[in-house]
Amino acid sequence: MSFHRSLRQTVDGMRQAKKNGAYAVGITDTFVSPISRFADECIIGSVDTCHFGDSYVAPMALLNVMLVACANYRRKRVLELARDAAQEQQHGFRWYED
Repeated sequence: MSFHRSLRQTVDGMRQAKKNGAYAVGITDTFVSPISRFADECIIGSVDTCHFGDSYVAPMALLNVMLVACANYRRKRVLELARDAAQEQQHGFRWYED
């Protein structure tokens, strides 16, 4: 996911992932973005607003929908991982204890 001219690290990461055999899906705001050139699939999400600056609400909502769809594909496994992550958040190594 990258917008306007795109960050070099994002584009390089996509190119490397494709080189390693990944199927790349890009989210950007224009078909002339480097992301759209290197992605196998490209989804356009507008960031334009009538106010000063950009709004990333639409692309982030799109990303959330894609994550939920992927999570529901292997729901049982994802719930196991989420349970483990919740336990780590509550009782993990990062918390200081006497």
